Amino acid sequence: MTFSGSVAGVAYVVIEHADGLRATYGMVATALVHEGASVQAGSTVAVAGPRLHFGLRRGTRYLDPSPWFGAA
Repeated sequence: MTFSGSVAGVAYVVIEHADGLRATYGMVATALVHEGASVQAGSTVAVAGPRLHFGLRRGTRYLDPSPWFGAA
């Protein structure tokens, strides 16, 4: 877990995966993990607010996260 906190008044949680991908969950109502914590696959990391922003990056490059949803 690389970041859990507020950016410009918006709550974010950022998880860095073993393969180097970083998943960003923004506009969360409540973060359930703290920076530096180890997170296991399938763990709940936050409670979504009325809206949720999900982003995916490799390094500084933003990726389209849709190929990672529902992969068989």
